[in-house]
Amino acid sequence: MADNAPSVRKAGEGPVILCLHSSTSSSKQWSKLTEQLSHAYQVISPDLYGYGDSPDWNLDQTLSLGDELDLLRPVLDEICGPFHLIGHSYGAAVALTLASTYPTRVRSLVLYEPVLFCLLFEKNSQTKAAIEIGAVQADVANLVERGMLQQAGRRFVNYWSGDGVWERFEEWQKESVARRMKKVVADFTAVVGHQTKLEAYQDLDIPTLLLYGVESPESTRLIVDALSRTLPRSEIRGFLGLGHMGPITHADQIARLIGKFLQAQPKGILVHQLRRSRPQT
Repeated sequence: MADNAPSVRKAGEGPVILCLHSSTSSSKQWSKLTEQLSHAYQVISPDLYGYGDSPDWNLDQTLSLGDELDLLRPVLDEICGPFHLIGHSYGAAVALTLASTYPTRVRSLVLYEPVLFCLLFEKNSQTKAAIEIGAVQADVANLVERGMLQQAGRRFVNYWSGDGVWERFEEWQKESVARRMKKVVADFTAVVGHQTKLEAYQDLDIPTLLLYGVESPESTRLIVDALSRTLPRSEIRGFLGLGHMGPITHADQIARLIGKFLQAQPKGILVHQLRRSRPQT
């Protein structure tokens, strides 16, 4: 693997689905989706910076979502034609940025709770949800700076998955998450510092499925709601009993719904490409 190229998992043949994982996770999180859909699609799942077998991010530099797109460039260059794009959490934030940057390349978009906290702070930085996620970011960064990686992991995991989840982890799971917490700090910086305003998504003419768990923190549920009111071709689905980690804890259920959404998309030329190519009258 080249130093500037991500580690990638591929399976199946057919129309391409590009899947982007959440923070502290890796391309492995899409195994169930790959199992269900690779009979009809080619599923491509890269590891983002610092996860799986991809190169580490230089933590002396400030990370942006654009940097993640640069890492993915070799993957994008190998994909012929438009593709379906799926993202979860941090991966969903990267996915929405990718779709905004290369809109004619994306056939459809599925986002499970994109953590674009910049949109939350843009609306009102003093809401309960904004203050809450700001405290999580500050706590995690402070603990990592003090070298308390397991404590940082505990704060992060219990916020996203619920109180007591960290305590039920096996020791190897705790160690795995702890090793990734320095990159998590960089991920927070990338999504909080992202400069795209909510109104910029009004022209993103891509069929989009927005997903969220009813048990998720308010911070991400508000972001999904804001995007559903802004993206012109979006539909939204919430799941009772699911939280922020739904694509991992309920992978089969989420994969089935995504499969139905993809099957409903038109084949052949992209609708938004056709609209933009019509001559002016």
